[in-house]
Amino acid sequence: MAADVKMTKMDSRLLDKRSDCVSLAVVTVHLFVVACPVYLAAAVGPHWLLPCCWLFFGLSMNGVLNMMHECSHYHMFKDRRWSDWLGRRVLAPFVFADFDAYRRRHWDHHRFVGVDGDTKDTYLIDIRGWAFLRMIVRCALMGEAIKKFFKQTSEGTAPERQFHGWVSNILVFQSLFALSILSVSRTFHASLGWDVACYYAVLAYGAVYLYGLMSLTILMASLRAIAEHQEYDDGSAQCGRAALRNFTCHPVSRYLMGAYGFGEHYTHHRVPSIPYYRLKAATVNLADEDASFRPGKGYFGVLADIVTR
Repeated sequence: MAADVKMTKMDSRLLDKRSDCVSLAVVTVHLFVVACPVYLAAAVGPHWLLPCCWLFFGLSMNGVLNMMHECSHYHMFKDRRWSDWLGRRVLAPFVFADFDAYRRRHWDHHRFVGVDGDTKDTYLIDIRGWAFLRMIVRCALMGEAIKKFFKQTSEGTAPERQFHGWVSNILVFQSLFALSILSVSRTFHASLGWDVACYYAVLAYGAVYLYGLMSLTILMASLRAIAEHQEYDDGSAQCGRAALRNFTCHPVSRYLMGAYGFGEHYTHHRVPSIPYYRLKAATVNLADEDASFRPGKGYFGVLADIVTR
């Protein structure tokens, strides 16, 4: 399912990339909003707001994964080096990932979607009936997160220096991130001493950030993949064992699931060279000639259908 849709001369404008200044502003604001609950937790310490911070952060981080996907396609910035730097030095370490291995796996998913060689198998998880609750429990116990992390470390395809490179990126980023959380905690609790400030920082880092990422974010990313590609009788386009769908998104579902063009997932698979902020227009153009590109149900509607079928 590579780029097998021919773009007309008029459509070629959909390949144009916007100003890097605009993209930098979008990235900065988004990462600030996503990280705020972690710093808020460090500022308030043990408080009833902690579960709210965990919930908001864990749900929001799915959008960061989507941003990393755009970096893997070199779409976040006009200058490819910026997309590489953001993906490799910030986003991948933020989610404990190897960016280059992720890019390789993702492009294999594009090349072999729904057939042998497809590197994405999350969408095959059965969530019908009680299986949905079992999946929630696995994510809550961090089983899915641990499985995904060790899957990327067991590939065995990258040279040793590359392995050391992405691990070093994680260690550097996480050290700076942890220190920034400690700084916020110390600023708000200086009168209580360093021991209390460290305790509140560890609470924010562990309970909100780490557990939010390893439970809620993994759950949301898995459900997103299932909605995008799991087959059922909804009339969506098919490729092998995978469905291909475009979704109707409202602001909440766009933020939680469909950020960075994921709501136009079918269109992205057909023309992966289009940056995310032009996928809506591309979908309208393509739907004029092929009804299968028309957005169907939203993410949560598709998931409800799969769970209850």
